[in-house]
Amino acid sequence: MDVESLAKELILKNMTPEQQMAVLDSVRQSVVQAKEVQKRKIGENVDLVVQALKKIEYDITTRFESVGNSIEKRVLSIKDGRDGSNGKDGRDGKDGKSGKDGLKGDRGEAGQAGRDGVDGVDGISVVNANIDFDGSLVISLSDGREINVGEVVSADVAEKIKVISTMSTNAAIAVKEEGTTLTSGVKSINFVGTGITATTSGDDVTVTVAGGGGSGTVTSVAATGGTGISVSGSPITTSGTLTITNTAPDQTVVLTAGTGINTSGTYPSFTVTNSAPDQTVSLTASTGITTSGTYPSFTIANSAPDQTVVLTAGTGINTSGTYPNFTITNSAPDQTVALTGAGTTVVTGTYPNFTVTSNDAFTGTVTSVTGTSPVASSGGATPAISLSAGYGDTLNPYASKTANFVLAAPNGSAGVPTFRAVVAADIPTLNQSTTGSAATLTTPRAIYGNNFDGSAALTQVIASTFGGTGNGFTKFTGATTAEKTYTLPDASSTIVVQGGALGTPSSGTVTNLTGTASININGTVGATTASSGAFTTLSATGGIQGTIASGTAVASTSGTSIDFTSIPNWVKRITVMLQGVSTNGTSSLVVRAGTSGGIDSTNYTSNRGTINNNSVFVSTTTTGFDVASFATAAILQKGNIILNNISGNVWVASGSMSDSGTQISNFSGTVSLAGVLDRIRITTVGGTNTFDAGTINILYEG
Repeated sequence: MDVESLAKELILKNMTPEQQMAVLDSVRQSVVQAKEVQKRKIGENVDLVVQALKKIEYDITTRFESVGNSIEKRVLSIKDGRDGSNGKDGRDGKDGKSGKDGLKGDRGEAGQAGRDGVDGVDGISVVNANIDFDGSLVISLSDGREINVGEVVSADVAEKIKVISTMSTNAAIAVKEEGTTLTSGVKSINFVGTGITATTSGDDVTVTVAGGGGSGTVTSVAATGGTGISVSGSPITTSGTLTITNTAPDQTVVLTAGTGINTSGTYPSFTVTNSAPDQTVSLTASTGITTSGTYPSFTIANSAPDQTVVLTAGTGINTSGTYPNFTITNSAPDQTVALTGAGTTVVTGTYPNFTVTSNDAFTGTVTSVTGTSPVASSGGATPAISLSAGYGDTLNPYASKTANFVLAAPNGSAGVPTFRAVVAADIPTLNQSTTGSAATLTTPRAIYGNNFDGSAALTQVIASTFGGTGNGFTKFTGATTAEKTYTLPDASSTIVVQGGALGTPSSGTVTNLTGTASININGTVGATTASSGAFTTLSATGGIQGTIASGTAVASTSGTSIDFTSIPNWVKRITVMLQGVSTNGTSSLVVRAGTSGGIDSTNYTSNRGTINNNSVFVSTTTTGFDVASFATAAILQKGNIILNNISGNVWVASGSMSDSGTQISNFSGTVSLAGVLDRIRITTVGGTNTFDAGTINILYEG
C-alpha cells in the first residue's frame, strides 16, 4: 500500500473533501520532494561508484606497469639462474556493502473525478511531525494516530535534526541543531536540500541540508571489467555486492627464451637460466697461431712467433740461420772493382788496394812546330798557325773578296772556281728586256670591267656590277682616320644623307631609327583607312614620345624597395600604380625619384592628410613623397601616384591611397632633381620594412 492509500485509509475518512485534498497535496509535495532528493543522491552515488571504478582501474594499471618494470629489471639482473624467493600471500578483500531496497513503481494515472460527497465529520489536524531515526517523516494527527510517510532524509542527517513537540497550547514545534535550540515558535518547516544548517525568519525555520550526507536509493549499479578484470554481481537493482576480481594479477607476463637462455615456471614466478653463460665463444686459429681448450678457458699459442721471415741473399751477400736468428755476411764488401793497365801502365793489388805504375818513356818539351799545306806554321816553340797563301779564294771562301764578284768557274771554260765579276754569258736568255721598264702588257687584263694594258692610267667609272657607282657623279666620304663599315640595304632603294632631309621615299620601312626625327607621312602607311593615314601599329623601344608606355609589373612580395629604371629622358608624366601592397611593418610608404647618379632622398616637400573614421592625421616629410601609412603590418594599400615635370628637372606629385581597413590618404609634393629623371623607387620611410604582398607598375608619357 502506497503513502496516499495509507493516508486515505487512516486519516481521511472523517475529513471533508477539501480537507482531504489539502492533506493529500501536502503529503504529495513531501513525497515529490523526497523522490527528487532520492534521484539527486542516486546520481551522486553513481558518480561515486564510477569514480571508484576508475580509481580501481588506475591502481591496477599502475600496479601492472610497476610490476612489469620490476620483472624486466629482475630478468635483466638474473645471471646465475637461481630461483627467486616466494612472494607474500595477498590479503583478503573487504566485504562489499549491502544495497538498499529499491523504490516502488510510479502510481497509476489519476482516475476520473468523483461525485460530490456528503458533508463529512469534523476534520482531523496535524498536531506534530518529526524525522525518525531512519530519516522517515512521522506525522501525528489530532485524533492520536501517527502516519509514517517514509524516508525523506538520510539517517545521518536525521541524527543531526531533532524535531520534538513543545508543551505550548498551539502545539508549536521546537527545532534544534546539534542540541542547540533555534526557535520554539515554528509554524512551518521548509526542508531545502541535504545538510545540517538552519536559519530563522519570524515564526518560519528553513533547514538547509548541504550535500555530503546523501539520501535516496540507487536503483541500478553496473560495473564492467577490462582486460584481466572480472566482475560478478552486476547489475545491482535492489541490493547486492559487486565482486571485482583481477583474473590476471598485475599483468600477464610471458618470458621467451633466447639463444643460451632457458625459462621455466609461470607468472609471477619464473626461473631464468643461462644455459650458455655470458655467450658462446669459439676461437679459430690462423697462420702461425694455435688454439686449445673450450669456453671460457682457451690456450692461444703463437706457433710462429712474431712473423715468418725469409732472407734471400743478393750479389755479394751471404745469409745463414733461421728465424729469428740470422747471420748476414758481405762476401764482396762495398763493391767489385777491377783495374786493367794499358800500354806502359801496370796495375797490381786487389780491391780496395791497388798499385798503378807507368813505364811511359815519352817525356820532354816541345821546341818547334811545322805546318803542311794548307796549314802554315811560323816555327819555334810558340809558332803562329795560319792557312797557306796559295789557299786563297778557292779553299777559303770566307776571306775578304772584291765587291760584286761571285764564285764561278772560268768564263767560257771549265776550271777551278774563283771570285770574279759576272759576265753576260753567266746569265741565261730571258724573254723580256733586262733594262728599262715595260711599256705595255703583252695581253691586256680587265680590272672591275675596264681593260688595262699599262699604256695609260685607268680613268673609267667602276661598273655597278662590280660594286661601283656606275657613273662618275657619286662620291662617298666619312672615314678619315680608320676603316669604317657602311651597311647598305640589300635591295634597290633611295639612301638619304645625314644632316639633310630624310627625303620622300615612295615606300619602305624605317628600321632602328634613333635620335630625334620628324616624320611626315603622305599617303597610307599601315593605316586603317587610306584617308586618315593613322598607324595600325607603331612601337619603339622605351616608348614613343606623345604616347603612353607601360613598365613591367613587379610583384611586391619581397625586398625592401621596388625600382623602375631606364625611364626615357623625354618623359614628362609618370603614374605609379599600387594594388594590394603590404609590408611586414608599419613605416609609411614613400615614392622617390632619381637620376643616373642614384635615388634622391632629399629636397622633397611632401604633405599627406589621412582620414581614419572620424579622425584626421596630417604629416610632412622631406625624404620622399609620403603617400600612405600602414595602421598594421597586414594592411593592404591601393591607389595611384602621379608625377608631372613642371619645368627643367622640377617635378610635382599628387595622388590618393586607400587601405583594406578604414583609412584614406591624399598627398601632394614637389622635388627638384640634380639631373634628368630616369628612375622611380617605392619603399618605406626607414627603408627596412620588407614587402610581402601586392603588385606595382608604372605608366609614362612625353
